[in-house]
Amino acid sequence: MSSEKTQLFKQASQYRNWRFTPESLAQQRTANNKKGIERVLQGLSEEAQVDDDSGTSETRMNEATNNLLTPSEELDLIDYYLQMVHVYTLTYKRNGLLKADAVNNVKATAINFIKRFYIHNVVFDYPPKSIMLTCFYLATKVENAFVKIDDFTRPLQAAETKRGGKPQTKNEDILDLEFVVIQSLQFELAVHHPYRPAYGFYLDMQAYIEDKGLLKEVYEKTQSYIDQSLYTDLVFFYQSSQIALGAFKLAAKDKDLDIDPYLTQCFEARLLESLYTILDDIQEIISSRSPTAVEKARDIDRKLILCRNPEKNPNSKLYKKKAADQGEVPYQSDSE
Repeated sequence: MSSEKTQLFKQASQYRNWRFTPESLAQQRTANNKKGIERVLQGLSEEAQVDDDSGTSETRMNEATNNLLTPSEELDLIDYYLQMVHVYTLTYKRNGLLKADAVNNVKATAINFIKRFYIHNVVFDYPPKSIMLTCFYLATKVENAFVKIDDFTRPLQAAETKRGGKPQTKNEDILDLEFVVIQSLQFELAVHHPYRPAYGFYLDMQAYIEDKGLLKEVYEKTQSYIDQSLYTDLVFFYQSSQIALGAFKLAAKDKDLDIDPYLTQCFEARLLESLYTILDDIQEIISSRSPTAVEKARDIDRKLILCRNPEKNPNSKLYKKKAADQGEVPYQSDSE
């Protein structure tokens, strides 16, 4: 990437407000987890004062204390629901609610929104299933693929009915969280994805690589690696064009296509040395990704049921008490 384009990217909110090092990101998540646990224990203490049954309150506190999620468990549960975004994009595409050319952008934006949301929030307060659906719905708006809320919830309700239960997902489950999500995103809804720069690299490489058929195969494989990159934290570390080029390098390696001559033609030697270091890291992170298995997600979800923050759980006695006292208790983000 030229220095001029780099300076343009540095003006984007994605660079200014959503850029981290691996160390600073880990520290942020650990601090969030610690504060989240403190809110859970404080909420349970307040709920004990509302509950007439002291034995039940003590049991609830013990269950929560013994099942508090670690930062790693939070990430694993979030990762599972990131994977569900892909499943839902295919569902909405199959139902004609998403056009084929909108699928990648909606998916990537929804995943990015979820990851950004949990930079400032924790699953104790906001379980990821509801946040995932709200981010998905918001992404359809941002990416000019708007789906009416009734149409959006209909496939969800149909799936719930098919599984033998009653439809549980309601319009308000998504709409009530929409402002909370936008607030946590700091009202910054523009997201830069690797798909567009990857296509630009593909077009540019055609002037340097003779085997156009092989190049096309590499580009198609690149799309798969970009899909995988969305679930990692690469978006917080590197520019979208760098992620795209890293995915291209992986795909080229798979197909035995050497794209280094192209890179040496396009980048100065001093820039290329540092770029190779970045591309190596990107390739390593994509290759080493390990998705959360459904069984593991279920186990963590069961623990989360026992350690949710009652202040933000509409089914808790504390939440209902505050709702009665205040008339209504809206969801509030813990975004700083």
